[in-house]
Amino acid sequence: MKKTLLAITLMLATVAAGAQTMYDALTFSQNNYYGTARSIGMGNAMTAVGGDLGSIGINPAGSAVYNYSQFTLSPNLTVSTMNASYSAYPVSGNDVFTNEQVRKLTRFSMPNVGATFNMQTGNDRGLVAVTYGFVINGTNNYTNQMFASGQNDKTSYISSMAVNADGFDIDFLNGYRNASGGEIDDWSHAYYNADDRGWWAPWNIVTNAQSGAIGTYGNVDDPSYYWRYIAATEGFNNTGEKDADGNYIYDIFLGGPLNQAYGRKVTGSKYDAIVNVGFNFNDRFFIGANFGLTNIDYNFDEYFKEAAVDPADFKIEYEDATTYFTDYRTRYSYTAEGTGVYGKIGFIALPFDGFRIGAAIQSPTSTQINERWRHSTDVHYENSSYDGSATSPEGDYSYTLRSPYRVNAGLAYTFFGMAMISADYEMTDYSSMRFKDNDGYAETFIDVNNDIRNCMGKSHMVRVGAEFKPVPEMAVRAGYNFTTVPEYYLENGMKQTLNDRTNSFSVGLGYYSKGSFFADIAGRYSTLTDEYISPYADYLSDVASPLILNKRDRFDITATIGWRF
Repeated sequence: MKKTLLAITLMLATVAAGAQTMYDALTFSQNNYYGTARSIGMGNAMTAVGGDLGSIGINPAGSAVYNYSQFTLSPNLTVSTMNASYSAYPVSGNDVFTNEQVRKLTRFSMPNVGATFNMQTGNDRGLVAVTYGFVINGTNNYTNQMFASGQNDKTSYISSMAVNADGFDIDFLNGYRNASGGEIDDWSHAYYNADDRGWWAPWNIVTNAQSGAIGTYGNVDDPSYYWRYIAATEGFNNTGEKDADGNYIYDIFLGGPLNQAYGRKVTGSKYDAIVNVGFNFNDRFFIGANFGLTNIDYNFDEYFKEAAVDPADFKIEYEDATTYFTDYRTRYSYTAEGTGVYGKIGFIALPFDGFRIGAAIQSPTSTQINERWRHSTDVHYENSSYDGSATSPEGDYSYTLRSPYRVNAGLAYTFFGMAMISADYEMTDYSSMRFKDNDGYAETFIDVNNDIRNCMGKSHMVRVGAEFKPVPEMAVRAGYNFTTVPEYYLENGMKQTLNDRTNSFSVGLGYYSKGSFFADIAGRYSTLTDEYISPYADYLSDVASPLILNKRDRFDITATIGWRF
């Protein structure tokens, strides 16, 4: 099978800057509300309910609903489950996924802690109370781990690296020459400098070249010898013909079948630290405001391995020796830390007994993101003296992300003082996300910002909840919410909506003592949209590179203990 050099968009970081994508913006902007066990148990349908510290991040007016102070602490256990299966060479519309692998990852967190302090004004009418509060609520949890594997006899990860390296001088990649062709002795040169075309070599290409996983091939007298690459998993035959530039033409082929494996682990979370104030007017109208500080901690680690089923298929001849390829691993690690600020205002009104309406609007969040990343590559042969490895320096970059505004509205109704139902709607317009550099200019990110504008849209979240108190000391709760995925794809220049949804189901119990103590527990099961992952880009004209189908779900159990005073 002949290799055809295709234009491939590199998705990993280059040395010039971090390779921000619209998916990074979405990852750091999306909310998956946590809060207290009561709010989770009711599906976070709390816009018109209030009276709970988990509700304050959804509607700031919730702090003013009840005329008491309170303190809560809410530990949480998350279990993420991923079922990944592999298609070595998918065919569009007829993919066959096999070899399902299940991975679970468990994480402990504290998605809610805080207190509110209610102060009575002494007035019978008008402003009857003011509530101040400080609350930390979880707004996302990035816990997940996956693994997929399969056998492939048509394409190779290292081959895709060889295709992407085409055109870079091998001595430039290895740090022996600068862009002008002058000899130097600086192994890190390729990380921080462009070549003679003004191109920066992607980090993964550099580590593959420096480890020896890819290298030049054929007749050393060919004009393009130092700019063309072959993978350790490939062989070549000289056809005896030459191209217009005087280079011999070669058939490049995969040596034999490979065992391939892809793994990924993600940890981290997003929290909002909220300074809140709420006002109670006549016990009928409540208004509140939040000043929010968003904190993001995101850690991403992935690797790809391939190993020869039979090393004898992968013969590599040097001038003085022969060896055989056995196995390979490449790894990419990435961390991001961010701090953002936003404001939010909301109200809750009781037009008549038992019925509540509420709404809130949150400003865009301006978040400073600081990210770091690193690539590494290892390749092994039967003769270990030819083994090689390379690790890039740690890259770092800082920028600003403007996350979108949010609008939510809700209704709640209480029956006979012992049961409540509630419903919320929340809209977020992700097409308004924007990257900017630290000087406030968006021109640096003009391409990715255009991607966001063209391929992101509005997300709609619907939440419903119910609470029933068979006796004053006990509450039984249930909730449901679903969220649309705000992504589009372009077909013939027209936006087409992805029919993706995220669904969550929750149940909970609450206990209220005759004193100030109360305790709640809730469980939530979420099914996330199926994920498709391409470990490396297509590089053959007639065969697609592997595709992974990843089915995802998550279970959270949250407990809250609190005191009212």
